[in-house]
Amino acid sequence: MLIVCTGLILWTPVLFAQHALDTHTELSEAQQWLTEGKYDKAYQAFLTLSQNQNSALAQFTLGLFHQNGWGITTDQEAACHWFGKAVKGSKGNIPVANHFLAECLQHGTHQPVDYTAALHWYRKAAELGHYISLCSIAELIMQGKGTEKNPQLALEQCQQAALANSIPAQLKMGQLYLSGDETIRNIHQAIVWLNHAAENGSLEAFYHLGNVYLNHLNDPVMALKWFETAASQGFLPAYFPTGQLYFNAPVSEETQMPTAENLAKAYLWLSTTGQASQNTYELNKTTRMLKKVKQIMPESWKKDLDQKIFQHLSAFHP
Repeated sequence: MLIVCTGLILWTPVLFAQHALDTHTELSEAQQWLTEGKYDKAYQAFLTLSQNQNSALAQFTLGLFHQNGWGITTDQEAACHWFGKAVKGSKGNIPVANHFLAECLQHGTHQPVDYTAALHWYRKAAELGHYISLCSIAELIMQGKGTEKNPQLALEQCQQAALANSIPAQLKMGQLYLSGDETIRNIHQAIVWLNHAAENGSLEAFYHLGNVYLNHLNDPVMALKWFETAASQGFLPAYFPTGQLYFNAPVSEETQMPTAENLAKAYLWLSTTGQASQNTYELNKTTRMLKKVKQIMPESWKKDLDQKIFQHLSAFHP
């Protein structure tokens, strides 16, 4: 009997190692099928791994299938279900799974809203290195949801991630200073953080800076600078405000007509908006403005400008 037990003890580490190796191989194959767009095959493979091996990574990936609609109809409730299983299966060691589960609980996607539980899983995600979760914590603290309301503490939470050079956190800091609790609103601090994100190459930051200068500081010149910077690099939401600002730019004192540059730029960005945007409001206003631009713009300009529009759209919206 002792000999048999000794044999089992000797074989146990080998069996565990073989099991881990098999699971890793199956996960790799499933991931390869996902990469190749073989969604049905990949989903079934991840589902089998979840059921037979209780693989947290497979469960998390199944959540992503439902969240993103990879080969199936999006189903946020099902996604939340799988994120919850992944967190429990991995003892909470998949940072993004923790964050997504917290979002589910915050918004009541698959069960009643539970802000306290959402805060718990956001904090777990942040502890595991998912620093943007600190800004989600800040959002709840700012509103006093699941905890005592404390706007200053909320800023300090998100700032930790922003100081770690997280662009989403820097954008969130800008938004908190712009539209958070009235006691901490500060336009100039918002600009500081949005500038940090812009320096890190965030086109969204350029766009938000345009909105700050236009809507909060009444400075259309600076607003146009930021909007056009974003638009020139293919940031779709910036097309319409860029075209609109060129359309509304001051006319020449001598001719009482738009300057040649402003007229050409208005045509360029309004036309680009008309071809790329799906926003009904933007498209309706663009059509009316373009009609006026074409009435005064020399026909000889059109060929060259249309070519520039084609090149831009080909580069950023093929």
